[in-house]
Amino acid sequence: MTYRRYKVLIGLGAAVLVGCATPPSIPVPPLASFAPPPLVQVPPSEPPVLAQPIAPAASDTSALLSDQTQTPVAVSEPWKQRGLASWYGKRFNGRRTSSGERFSAKGFTAAHRTLPIYSYVRVRRVASGEAVIVRINDRGPFHPGRVVDLSYAAANKLGILRLGSAEVEMELATEEEWRFSGNRTTPSVLRK
Repeated sequence: MTYRRYKVLIGLGAAVLVGCATPPSIPVPPLASFAPPPLVQVPPSEPPVLAQPIAPAASDTSALLSDQTQTPVAVSEPWKQRGLASWYGKRFNGRRTSSGERFSAKGFTAAHRTLPIYSYVRVRRVASGEAVIVRINDRGPFHPGRVVDLSYAAANKLGILRLGSAEVEMELATEEEWRFSGNRTTPSVLRK
């Protein structure tokens, strides 16, 4: 191979390497025709859960159950109710409740159609006299003929797990009664 051919091959090799190292040229439109992409608003993934006092009936949202709008009751009035209680448990564990907090089957909570969220209710099983104080943090029950859905822990304390449902009497309670009743399993955001 002659010196001249060797020089040409080195030159071509260098040109190939330089061509590979340089990005291809992309035509850039003039600035006048450039428009930024539209902004897309992304909702926050989950709102923060904060402890809240008992909400008055006027500020509580109504629950839509079986094509009927249920209007929340005021907590300042004396309130009692008697009816069938059912329970929901492990299958719903971790899901969001109407209050925004995550449901815990181990918590002493309940779902009611019209009581204000974060109100406290003493639930007494009629047949045995056993009672438990629960905090309302969800809407329901969605089955006709039932007045309250208890958490697994509350239903267990009342002895209605095997029965599935039982007749109960309910009356409003205070937060102090709930705190001193031994029902302290609750999300940490609500602990003081």
